Amino acid sequence: MKALLTFSLNNYALLVLTAAGAVLTFVVLRIKKRYINEGVLFRQLPAAEHEVQREKMRFDNHIGLEIALRKFHELGLEDGDLGYAYWHEVGQLLKQAVGMQSRIHELSKELEQCRARLGKAD
Repeated sequence: MKALLTFSLNNYALLVLTAAGAVLTFVVLRIKKRYINEGVLFRQLPAAEHEVQREKMRFDNHIGLEIALRKFHELGLEDGDLGYAYWHEVGQLLKQAVGMQSRIHELSKELEQCRARLGKAD
């Protein structure tokens, strides 16, 4: 186990790929929940409900992030020093991904406002 952790810590690409895989897994599960389980894909919601659901999703993501980080911490404690360093790095990458997702959300809102202004100008 230590040899595997040493190898993965020496190969930064493995850390990035693992974190990207974890982020993609969370995204796919969230998309599945939102668009298939909740039926958003097959029925249109009013704009106000979309905003309420976006806020709920942001809150759910925050809770999910806390749970994931706590689990990474537990895994790191179980694996010793190298395992802790590995899972800490994975947690940091996950935090960065969530920060980027928040920034994308902010930019989407700003884009909607710009489009609305352009629509009024025409």
